Amino acid sequence: MDWKRYWNIILYRAYAEIKAEAQINYMGYVWWFLEPLVNTILFYAILILVMQQSNVGAVSFLLVGTIVWQWFSASVVSSSQSIFEASMMLKLVYLPKIVLPLISILAGIWRFMFLFGLLLLWCFFSGNPPNIHYLALPCLFVTQLILILGFSLPVAALIPYFPDGRFAVDAVLRSIMLVSGIFFSADQVPVQYHSLLYLNPMAVLVESYRSILLHDSWPNFLRLGWACAFGLLLVVGSFSIYRKIDRSIVKSIHR
Repeated sequence: MDWKRYWNIILYRAYAEIKAEAQINYMGYVWWFLEPLVNTILFYAILILVMQQSNVGAVSFLLVGTIVWQWFSASVVSSSQSIFEASMMLKLVYLPKIVLPLISILAGIWRFMFLFGLLLLWCFFSGNPPNIHYLALPCLFVTQLILILGFSLPVAALIPYFPDGRFAVDAVLRSIMLVSGIFFSADQVPVQYHSLLYLNPMAVLVESYRSILLHDSWPNFLRLGWACAFGLLLVVGSFSIYRKIDRSIVKSIHR
């Protein structure tokens, strides 16, 4: 595969996707932060008003969790249907199928960076200024991107063969979210279940972001290494899948 040639297509299509979102929707880029904001308000109401937990730092705690989670979940959902939705074009023009989910993932990176910039501003004005531990943020970005690739690529390849899988993606992601520490911390989980909690790479990432942004401390690099290795394993498996099905996947859509 000529990556240099197709990389230009990925860049252009991702830019076009971002631009189209702003033009089609009346509220444009507002939608990017509206979803994590609504989720934060909802979780805040449950934790503070219903469960009567302390509200000290609760908004920052929830914002970090919801924004980090949204990058992962939105990327998986949008890329999962990328090949299926482009089936008519693929019938007429050859394009390596892996290019399509990569376009959605690249557009998701841009949305996340926009939201993350706003999150940094919030942290600064809420009493959590930048610190030396910010140097570890690139490790978290790379690890999360690898995980997104590891989950998104195989799902996008399977949907054309099992179209009903589209409905299962949301349900599976919702289940993972409930055990990823978006609205609770590891301290609230009994110690005997910590090993199970940290098997979930997203729980590792959410806690790592909070360590840096809110607690002025280094993340646990051993757990990050596990999350990165798990993601890399999925990515390698995904590339192997695409090599085998690249030519046959379109036939499965139109049969």
